[in-house]
Amino acid sequence: MPIDPRAQLVHAAAAANQASSHVALVVSDSESIAKRIESYLRNAGHPVRSAWVTDLEDVEEALRRGAPDLVLCADALAQAPLRDVVELCRRLAPDLPVLLLSARATADDTVAAMAVGARDHVAYEDQRDLRHLELVVLREIASHQHRRELRATQKRLATFESRHEELISGTNDAVAYIQEGILSNANPAFAQLLGHADASTLAGVPLMDLVAPDFVPKVKEQLKLLLRGKTDNRTLDCCLLDEQGRRVAISARLTVSEQDGEQLIEMLIRAEAAQLAPAGAAAAPSGRVQFFETLAAAVAGAGQQKQQRAALLFTIDAFAALEEQLGLHDVEQAVLQLLAWIKERLGNSDQVFRFSTHELAALTTQNDAAAIQQLGESLVREVTRQIFNTSGHEAQLSLSVTAYPFSGSEQASAVVAELARHARQLSAKGGRQFANLGPTAQSSLQERELERKAAVIRKALEANRLKLAYQSIASLEGDTRQHFDVLMRLIDEDGRELHASEFIESAAKSGQMRALDRWVVQRTLKMQAKRDGAQEASSLFVKLSEDTLKDSEAFVGWLQEQLRSRPLRPGEMVFELQELVLQNHIRKAKLLSKALIDLGAQFAIEHFGVGSNSAQMIEHIPVQFLKFHQSYAKNFGDKETHRRMSALMELAKQRQIKTIVSHIEDANVMARLWQMGVNFIQGYHVQEPEVVLLSAEVGAR
Repeated sequence: MPIDPRAQLVHAAAAANQASSHVALVVSDSESIAKRIESYLRNAGHPVRSAWVTDLEDVEEALRRGAPDLVLCADALAQAPLRDVVELCRRLAPDLPVLLLSARATADDTVAAMAVGARDHVAYEDQRDLRHLELVVLREIASHQHRRELRATQKRLATFESRHEELISGTNDAVAYIQEGILSNANPAFAQLLGHADASTLAGVPLMDLVAPDFVPKVKEQLKLLLRGKTDNRTLDCCLLDEQGRRVAISARLTVSEQDGEQLIEMLIRAEAAQLAPAGAAAAPSGRVQFFETLAAAVAGAGQQKQQRAALLFTIDAFAALEEQLGLHDVEQAVLQLLAWIKERLGNSDQVFRFSTHELAALTTQNDAAAIQQLGESLVREVTRQIFNTSGHEAQLSLSVTAYPFSGSEQASAVVAELARHARQLSAKGGRQFANLGPTAQSSLQERELERKAAVIRKALEANRLKLAYQSIASLEGDTRQHFDVLMRLIDEDGRELHASEFIESAAKSGQMRALDRWVVQRTLKMQAKRDGAQEASSLFVKLSEDTLKDSEAFVGWLQEQLRSRPLRPGEMVFELQELVLQNHIRKAKLLSKALIDLGAQFAIEHFGVGSNSAQMIEHIPVQFLKFHQSYAKNFGDKETHRRMSALMELAKQRQIKTIVSHIEDANVMARLWQMGVNFIQGYHVQEPEVVLLSAEVGAR
């Protein structure tokens, strides 16, 4: 009894949508081994994917593009000896477990494998071997996850400790740490309090040597109670001796923590009350009215300025909570100190104004809008590192900052309204952000963003930080050949994976599409060469850009060179171009499609059915596939859409052209497309990109 393709497809779609949270990299000369292991683990209920690679180069590439959870290395591989694989993993992914994989495991082989650094030895010959493999894989994946979490925790702890040290060193409060009665560390403020020029000279000094003799019994008793956990958190009032032997009265707060398994006492002595504001900031700042008047004059004269002038607004984040925490008096001290801090970071001719209780405004002159952007971002970043000392508190502030570079045609009131509205919105959403507003800023931002993304793409090409992902194109006719749409990903310098939609436009505007196209084609050819030992043949659909079409003669010449050592095999490569691009270059498109077909490739039109002459297009250009525009799937229930699609489908059948419908998200639509005679479908309901891993392409989890 024949299998209903619809039922088969729905089953495949459901299977593809199962969670896949772990990746096992299988280094072997046969893909069947990787598939057997994955099938066994999945049938046992474990969401583990197998990625098949064949040599050491592929292993290195896989580790650099996103480390898997586990490596299974087959024995006696000339292209990837176990010792070399273990050494490579130690260098690139130190915590990654490597297992020796054999048809049958022996004690001698296990000892030899573990001697070179493998975590264990597993086999796959029978069910007992596979059960042992399952248990070892689960153990090593869990262990690897724990080690990753430990490293991440250690990194966060180191960052916290570094920041804590930075804060302690920069505060005006005197801080000292006491371990077993000895000062282990002290900050500059503590050293200054006792008349020492260098805090390091206090390290190793017994605390009692610094306490005035008549206070020694009291201090000893309070420290003893503190270490026993019997203190009532009272402050320690006593006198210390400075470097000259003079008495210094202090009121210290003592707290106990633990370091390296030993108790550590922190002694905190608050600084004396700070002045109302730093020098130069005592005079009351100009207010909102003065800001409006000064801004209006600045806007009126902006046309005569060679440099860029801008208005800025600073909103103190979470001010209500800060006011409640510090009190009305101290919070005002902090705001005045903030005003002085901002003034120090602006130019001599720039002006700062008190806009409201929790807002400041400024007028600044910079070289261009980009410099204003840099200024705003640096102020937002740097203010969080400052400590503003008030009479009874230390305050840390964060800001939401907006800037409006003006050209002279604006109204001052409109500029201020936009500044205030955006700054308050940013602050309400969590703050610590900067926004550059206005048409001048927008133009500059777009140019800078284009330059930034172009630089990211250029560096990624140079450092080979691109990778391919694959989305299955499922057959509705039971075709056993695998079909995949090749998608491009870019890994930026922070390790973040960018989809093509996030950088393709910038690549096109910066003239880098030809280079990207050739990288994808070259990588795809290499992929097919590595799959020569695969059980199932595959067809990879590769997108080409308009820039490559315009430069088609050079591209074809380059492709001929790439195929010199290994010609294309029938059906393994399909090049696709969008219909709207093709209709602007019909002559070049005809020549390119013919040349590609002569080289053994196939040709497809992507985003088909949206042009004004879609039917005529396939009369002029020889194609083997038509991939309908996503609107046909999304508007499938629309009568006019259905009518137009049916007409184009009939034309494709007459010319024996295979049809593909993408962006399928509904099983009911799949069944109706099958009834219409559609040959292939793809979409997230069928399979997400990177669900299927080919060769060395290990997707980021």
